[in-house]
Amino acid sequence: MGWRIQGGAMFDVELEKQVIEVVDQQHSVLGSELAEAFDQRYFDLWRVCENSPRIYAAQFARWYLRVDSEVDGYARLSPSILRNFLTYVQFSNVDNFEKAVEDGNRQRELHSEVSKKKRTIAKQLIAQSLPEALLDRVGVLIAGDVCRDMAHEVPRPERSTGQIVKGSDIDLILVMGDEDATLREELEGRLLEAKNLYLRHPALREELDFVVNSIAHYEKVSVFENPKQMISCKAALEGQFLAGDRGCIVKARDVLVRADIPRKVLDMTERAFSQRLQTIERLRKNPEWINSPQEKRQFFFSDEIWEFMLDEND
Repeated sequence: MGWRIQGGAMFDVELEKQVIEVVDQQHSVLGSELAEAFDQRYFDLWRVCENSPRIYAAQFARWYLRVDSEVDGYARLSPSILRNFLTYVQFSNVDNFEKAVEDGNRQRELHSEVSKKKRTIAKQLIAQSLPEALLDRVGVLIAGDVCRDMAHEVPRPERSTGQIVKGSDIDLILVMGDEDATLREELEGRLLEAKNLYLRHPALREELDFVVNSIAHYEKVSVFENPKQMISCKAALEGQFLAGDRGCIVKARDVLVRADIPRKVLDMTERAFSQRLQTIERLRKNPEWINSPQEKRQFFFSDEIWEFMLDEND
């Protein structure tokens, strides 16, 4: 095995040579295609692509804050370094970089189209499940990949049943005014029925996740002291209005604005970006850093359970 030092980093030049051959042959390749070609040598491939002056990367991710209780300061950038490498980067040589950029733009447009499709499905689901009398009393936000235009349709197993679903789940936040146990029970019952139908029907195969919160809930979590509270606040700020009473959403967000939550989320996002850049530089230069729990958490993605669940009692 041959090694070379580039930019203060030592890496495998034989692997670099093989990657360049693939890139030259295919003109533009997605990170996941490289991983498939080289037996999922994720970390080695990432370091080669980061360090080689002959491999060019066209990025097309939309980065965002993820609140992570396992990371110092709770702020982590998402997609993870590995998820970004696999899903949101096209690699090429210098002569084909324009093609890599074009391919990346097409991939981004595809994610946007899938997100639009899933928003339409979510609207249909709400219209079928909740009559006007209920929608007049609750505002509905769509969150997660869909609201960021990052949804995909890659088949995957649903966590609790193992049923194969069509990619990104549909994440809904329902916001009611005053806490109303009867209203909550009816909303949750109807949406659980819809969840089971959309999960099991062979023509649908969509995973629905949802949470019902009240204005009082947001007053409680706006203290913004622990990860669950931070997650709930952030989701309410990021979600896109989908259906129902906009007034409920406005009231919830007013609570968060008065508590200065947008600034706090922005501060966490800036810290997450700074930490990401530092992590990339450490891992790029010295592969031993991957043994650090914090760096490993930044690099690898996990089966991230839906981040908007928060019981009223938490």
